[in-house]
Amino acid sequence: MSSAGLLWASLRGLPALRYWPVRRVLMKQLYFCGIEALPLLLFVGVAVGGIVVAQLHYQIGQSGEGSLQLLATITMGELAPMLTAILLTARSSSAMASELALMRFHGELTSLSRMGVSIHLYLVMPRVLGMMLACGVLTFYFAAASLVTGAIAVAGFGWLQELTRLALVLPPATLLQCLAKGVTFGAAIAAVACARGLAGGHSGTDVPIAASSAVIRALLTVFALDLVFIVVRYYA
Repeated sequence: MSSAGLLWASLRGLPALRYWPVRRVLMKQLYFCGIEALPLLLFVGVAVGGIVVAQLHYQIGQSGEGSLQLLATITMGELAPMLTAILLTARSSSAMASELALMRFHGELTSLSRMGVSIHLYLVMPRVLGMMLACGVLTFYFAAASLVTGAIAVAGFGWLQELTRLALVLPPATLLQCLAKGVTFGAAIAAVACARGLAGGHSGTDVPIAASSAVIRALLTVFALDLVFIVVRYYA
Protein backbone atom coordinates (compact mmCIF):
# COMPACT_ATOMS: atom_id res chain seq x y z
CA MET A 1 0.00 0.00 0.00
CA SER A 2 1.21 3.51 -0.78
CA SER A 3 2.06 6.11 1.86
CA ALA A 4 -1.15 8.04 1.13
CA GLY A 5 -3.18 4.84 1.42
CA LEU A 6 -1.59 4.00 4.76
CA LEU A 7 -2.30 7.50 6.03
CA TRP A 8 -5.95 7.30 5.02
CA ALA A 9 -6.31 3.82 6.54
CA SER A 10 -4.75 5.11 9.76
CA LEU A 11 -7.18 8.02 10.02
CA ARG A 12 -10.11 5.69 9.40
CA GLY A 13 -8.81 3.29 12.04
CA LEU A 14 -8.78 5.76 14.95
CA PRO A 15 -11.70 3.98 16.70
CA ALA A 16 -9.32 1.06 17.30
CA LEU A 17 -7.73 3.16 20.06
CA ARG A 18 -10.41 1.83 22.39
CA TYR A 19 -8.35 -1.38 22.59
CA TRP A 20 -5.55 -1.39 25.16
CA PRO A 21 -2.87 -3.10 22.96
CA VAL A 22 -3.30 -0.38 20.33
CA ARG A 23 -3.09 2.40 22.94
CA ARG A 24 0.02 0.72 24.35
CA VAL A 25 1.75 0.89 20.96
CA LEU A 26 0.69 4.54 20.66
CA MET A 27 2.14 5.42 24.08
CA LYS A 28 5.43 3.73 23.20
CA GLN A 29 5.56 5.72 19.98
CA LEU A 30 4.87 8.98 21.81
CA TYR A 31 7.65 8.21 24.25
CA PHE A 32 10.16 7.32 21.55
CA CYS A 33 9.33 10.11 19.08
CA GLY A 34 8.31 12.77 21.57
CA ILE A 35 9.82 12.54 25.03
CA GLU A 36 13.17 11.03 24.03
CA ALA A 37 13.59 13.55 21.21
CA LEU A 38 12.72 16.57 23.37
CA PRO A 39 16.27 17.38 24.65
CA LEU A 40 17.65 17.35 21.10
CA LEU A 41 14.86 19.62 19.84
CA LEU A 42 15.31 22.07 22.72
CA PHE A 43 19.06 22.27 22.15
CA VAL A 44 18.67 22.98 18.43
CA GLY A 45 15.88 25.48 19.16
CA VAL A 46 18.09 27.40 21.59
CA ALA A 47 20.93 27.41 19.08
CA VAL A 48 18.70 28.62 16.24
CA GLY A 49 17.23 31.41 18.36
CA GLY A 50 20.64 32.67 19.39
CA ILE A 51 22.09 32.49 15.87
CA VAL A 52 19.18 34.26 14.15
CA VAL A 53 18.98 37.07 16.70
CA ALA A 54 22.75 37.57 16.60
CA GLN A 55 22.65 37.89 12.83
CA LEU A 56 19.69 40.28 12.83
CA HIS A 57 20.43 42.44 15.86
CA TYR A 58 24.17 42.59 16.25
CA GLN A 59 25.39 42.28 12.66
CA ILE A 60 22.62 43.72 10.48
CA GLY A 61 21.65 46.41 12.98
CA GLN A 62 17.99 45.47 13.32
CA SER A 63 16.30 46.80 16.46
CA GLY A 64 15.84 44.39 19.33
CA GLU A 65 12.05 44.37 19.13
CA GLY A 66 12.14 44.08 15.35
CA SER A 67 14.66 41.23 15.54
CA LEU A 68 12.45 39.31 17.93
CA GLN A 69 9.35 39.81 15.78
CA LEU A 70 11.21 38.68 12.69
CA LEU A 71 12.59 35.69 14.59
CA ALA A 72 9.04 34.75 15.64
CA THR A 73 7.73 35.04 12.08
CA ILE A 74 10.56 33.00 10.60
CA THR A 75 10.60 30.40 13.37
CA MET A 76 6.86 29.82 13.63
CA GLY A 77 6.32 29.98 9.89
CA GLU A 78 9.24 27.92 8.60
CA LEU A 79 12.15 27.01 10.85
CA ALA A 80 10.33 25.29 13.73
CA PRO A 81 8.13 22.90 11.70
CA MET A 82 10.80 22.24 9.07
CA LEU A 83 13.73 21.59 11.41
CA THR A 84 11.57 19.55 13.77
CA ALA A 85 10.46 17.38 10.85
CA ILE A 86 14.03 16.96 9.60
CA LEU A 87 15.32 15.96 13.05
CA LEU A 88 12.48 13.50 13.61
CA THR A 89 13.00 12.07 10.14
CA ALA A 90 16.70 11.48 10.80
CA ARG A 91 16.01 10.08 14.26
CA SER A 92 12.79 8.09 13.98
CA SER A 93 11.82 7.24 10.39
CA SER A 94 14.75 4.87 9.84
CA ALA A 95 14.05 3.11 13.14
CA MET A 96 10.37 2.78 12.29
CA ALA A 97 11.04 1.37 8.83
CA SER A 98 13.72 -1.01 10.13
CA GLU A 99 11.42 -2.33 12.85
CA LEU A 100 8.61 -3.15 10.44
CA ALA A 101 11.00 -4.63 7.86
CA LEU A 102 12.54 -6.88 10.53
CA MET A 103 9.09 -7.98 11.64
CA ARG A 104 8.32 -9.03 8.08
CA PHE A 105 11.69 -10.74 7.71
CA HIS A 106 11.17 -12.79 10.91
CA GLY A 107 7.61 -13.71 9.94
CA GLU A 108 5.94 -11.72 12.71
CA LEU A 109 3.63 -9.88 10.33
CA THR A 110 2.45 -13.17 8.84
CA SER A 111 1.79 -14.58 12.31
CA LEU A 112 -0.23 -11.52 13.31
CA SER A 113 -2.30 -11.75 10.12
CA ARG A 114 -3.02 -15.43 10.72
CA MET A 115 -4.24 -14.60 14.23
CA GLY A 116 -6.66 -12.09 12.76
CA VAL A 117 -4.76 -9.01 13.97
CA SER A 118 -4.96 -6.06 11.58
CA ILE A 119 -1.46 -4.89 10.66
CA HIS A 120 -2.74 -1.42 9.82
CA LEU A 121 -4.68 -0.92 13.05
CA TYR A 122 -2.15 -2.50 15.39
CA LEU A 123 1.17 -1.40 13.87
CA VAL A 124 0.65 1.44 11.41
CA MET A 125 -2.11 3.61 12.89
CA PRO A 126 -0.48 4.09 16.35
CA ARG A 127 2.82 5.00 14.72
CA VAL A 128 1.25 7.54 12.37
CA LEU A 129 -0.83 9.09 15.14
CA GLY A 130 2.08 9.11 17.57
CA MET A 131 4.36 10.86 15.08
CA MET A 132 1.64 13.39 14.24
CA LEU A 133 1.14 14.33 17.88
CA ALA A 134 4.86 14.29 18.69
CA CYS A 135 5.82 16.45 15.71
CA GLY A 136 3.05 18.95 16.41
CA VAL A 137 3.97 19.36 20.09
CA LEU A 138 7.73 19.36 19.51
CA THR A 139 7.33 22.08 16.88
CA PHE A 140 5.92 24.41 19.53
CA TYR A 141 8.65 23.44 22.01
CA PHE A 142 11.24 24.21 19.34
CA ALA A 143 9.65 27.60 18.63
CA ALA A 144 9.36 28.41 22.35
CA ALA A 145 13.03 27.59 22.96
CA SER A 146 14.07 29.77 20.03
CA LEU A 147 11.91 32.72 21.11
CA VAL A 148 12.98 32.60 24.76
CA THR A 149 16.63 32.50 23.71
CA GLY A 150 16.12 35.39 21.31
CA ALA A 151 14.29 37.45 23.95
CA ILE A 152 17.07 36.87 26.49
CA ALA A 153 19.69 37.86 23.92
CA VAL A 154 17.81 41.03 23.06
CA ALA A 155 16.39 42.18 26.41
CA GLY A 156 18.34 40.35 29.09
CA PHE A 157 16.35 40.30 32.32
CA GLY A 158 13.42 41.95 30.55
CA TRP A 159 12.88 38.96 28.29
CA LEU A 160 9.46 38.15 29.74
CA GLN A 161 8.11 41.58 28.87
CA GLU A 162 9.45 41.23 25.34
CA LEU A 163 7.68 37.90 24.92
CA THR A 164 4.46 39.37 26.31
CA ARG A 165 4.53 42.19 23.76
CA LEU A 166 5.38 39.70 21.04
CA ALA A 167 2.37 37.53 21.91
CA LEU A 168 0.09 40.54 21.46
CA VAL A 169 1.29 41.36 17.93
CA LEU A 170 1.90 37.83 16.59
CA PRO A 171 -0.93 36.93 14.16
CA PRO A 172 -3.00 33.87 15.17
CA ALA A 173 -2.68 32.60 11.60
CA THR A 174 1.06 32.13 12.18
CA LEU A 175 0.37 29.85 15.15
CA LEU A 176 -2.21 27.86 13.19
CA GLN A 177 0.17 27.48 10.28
CA CYS A 178 2.90 26.24 12.62
CA LEU A 179 0.57 23.63 14.12
CA ALA A 180 -0.78 22.56 10.72
CA LYS A 181 2.71 22.09 9.33
CA GLY A 182 3.92 20.15 12.36
CA VAL A 183 0.98 17.73 12.31
CA THR A 184 1.08 17.30 8.51
CA PHE A 185 4.82 16.72 8.41
CA GLY A 186 4.60 14.19 11.25
CA ALA A 187 1.86 12.24 9.51
CA ALA A 188 3.80 12.20 6.24
CA ILE A 189 7.04 11.06 7.90
CA ALA A 190 5.35 8.15 9.67
CA ALA A 191 3.29 7.10 6.63
CA VAL A 192 6.37 7.02 4.40
CA ALA A 193 8.41 5.12 7.00
CA CYS A 194 5.67 2.53 7.54
CA ALA A 195 5.17 2.09 3.79
CA ARG A 196 8.87 1.50 3.22
CA GLY A 197 9.11 -0.84 6.20
CA LEU A 198 6.15 -2.97 5.12
CA ALA A 199 7.45 -3.10 1.55
CA GLY A 200 10.86 -4.39 2.68
CA GLY A 201 12.01 -7.28 4.82
CA HIS A 202 11.84 -10.00 2.20
CA SER A 203 15.55 -10.63 2.82
CA GLY A 204 18.13 -9.48 5.33
CA THR A 205 19.58 -6.92 2.95
CA ASP A 206 16.16 -5.26 2.55
CA VAL A 207 16.21 -3.91 6.11
CA PRO A 208 18.94 -1.23 5.72
CA ILE A 209 17.58 -0.40 2.26
CA ALA A 210 14.13 0.21 3.75
CA ALA A 211 15.65 2.40 6.48
CA SER A 212 17.65 4.63 4.12
CA SER A 213 14.79 4.81 1.63
CA ALA A 214 12.41 5.90 4.40
CA VAL A 215 14.69 8.79 5.38
CA ILE A 216 15.21 10.01 1.83
CA ARG A 217 11.58 9.75 0.80
CA ALA A 218 10.34 11.32 4.02
CA LEU A 219 12.65 14.31 3.55
CA LEU A 220 11.51 14.76 -0.05
CA THR A 221 7.89 14.53 1.08
CA VAL A 222 8.40 17.13 3.82
CA PHE A 223 10.00 19.61 1.42
CA ALA A 224 7.25 19.02 -1.14
CA LEU A 225 4.54 19.59 1.49
CA ASP A 226 6.25 22.78 2.66
CA LEU A 227 6.22 24.03 -0.92
CA VAL A 228 2.50 23.26 -1.10
CA PHE A 229 1.91 25.28 2.08
CA ILE A 230 3.76 28.24 0.58
CA VAL A 231 1.86 28.07 -2.70
CA VAL A 232 -1.51 27.83 -0.94
CA ARG A 233 -0.72 30.70 1.43
CA TYR A 234 0.72 33.19 -1.04
CA TYR A 235 -0.70 32.25 -4.43
CA ALA A 236 -4.06 30.56 -3.82
